[in-house]
Amino acid sequence: MLLPVALLALSAGATFRLLEMHPPIPVEVPESQPEPEPPVLRSVSGEFQKNQTATEVLLAEGLSPNEAHALIEAAQPVYDLAKVHAGGKWEMDFTQEGDLLEFRYPVDPDRYDQYLTVARDETGGFVPTMTTHQFETQVERITGAIDAAHPSLFLAVTRGGGDDVLAIELGNIFASDIDFNTDVQEGDSFRALVERKYLDGRLRGNGTILAATFTNGGKTFAGFRFSDADGKPAYYAEDGRALRKSFLKAPLKIIRITSKFTTARRHPILKVVRPHLGVDYGAPTGTPVQAVGDGTVTSAGWSSGGGGLTITLRHSGGFETKYMHLSRIQVKRGQRVKQGQVIGNVGSSGLATGPHLDFRVYQNGKALDPTKVVSPPGEPVSKARMAEFAALRDNRFAELESGMAAHEETAPAATAAP
Repeated sequence: MLLPVALLALSAGATFRLLEMHPPIPVEVPESQPEPEPPVLRSVSGEFQKNQTATEVLLAEGLSPNEAHALIEAAQPVYDLAKVHAGGKWEMDFTQEGDLLEFRYPVDPDRYDQYLTVARDETGGFVPTMTTHQFETQVERITGAIDAAHPSLFLAVTRGGGDDVLAIELGNIFASDIDFNTDVQEGDSFRALVERKYLDGRLRGNGTILAATFTNGGKTFAGFRFSDADGKPAYYAEDGRALRKSFLKAPLKIIRITSKFTTARRHPILKVVRPHLGVDYGAPTGTPVQAVGDGTVTSAGWSSGGGGLTITLRHSGGFETKYMHLSRIQVKRGQRVKQGQVIGNVGSSGLATGPHLDFRVYQNGKALDPTKVVSPPGEPVSKARMAEFAALRDNRFAELESGMAAHEETAPAATAAP
């Protein structure tokens, strides 16, 4: 019989002794210490406003004047932060105690993908580095719709995962067919295939729109990016017609019509009834005014007829366009301008009750209603390249319809970081 708590042993005298078993002495093994948790950071981001300096941003985020000065001075050998531009995105990481750990700014993300990083070192000082990032580009489908909560293209695109720049680019594709300030209505929708930049799994920015559709009032417009015979990319409709026409639908990107073309209108200042041979677009002072078509500046200066600062452009086909009540003129007489080029800024110069643009169109000296001008299209896809375009169009259209070949974004995405 085995004894569980004792052993029988044979002694030297051939007698048995009972040896008592003692439990083993426990050996204390130190518990493995958990790895320290990484510090919890507070990240903030934003973009530089017009005429805003790096110092102002740093101070607004809680840095002392001495710290802000030290950071800017430390960055100087690598990049002069006095050169930050409006719209440039910045990003900062802070400890929970409010100490700045790192400042990041894209010097030129669209062209060079270079980022300035200024990080705090062990001594409490700042160390600058310039890094060139290799982005991963993914083609994704973004969709959206105009509704009561998102009544503009900007709001609809932002909700779909895009940004203001992407909204402007999408609007530019269909600008000759749709006035996104007056024609957009509830129920309109869009789809777009977009190249998007990622770094370490984070969205860093939107790139080129490869194809898009926009349904306006039940009618669907489609645009496909394709390089012409000269290798210059442009957007074309399904049948190869150029979407870019001789004239844009409007000289402003964000506007509202405050006064229409009419042969009899009571002047708000002169209090007399006389023709108003143009369209008034209400917009804040400083809003960029763009040339609706390629042309030559025939006059740029003060108009004695009440139009204030005025620009007149001559276009082909006997057309002439006039831009009145400006706050600033950015072109000179005799200068050639391109469609979409900013030529001035909205103002209230001359006889005006508030900031707006009085836009007029003439053909062979006759005034036309700008909202009813029929603009001829640009050059279509050549017959020699139509088969190539058709193949690309079909692939892109399938991706727009199904989204099977591209990742789809329909909900708000993370804000693009620098």
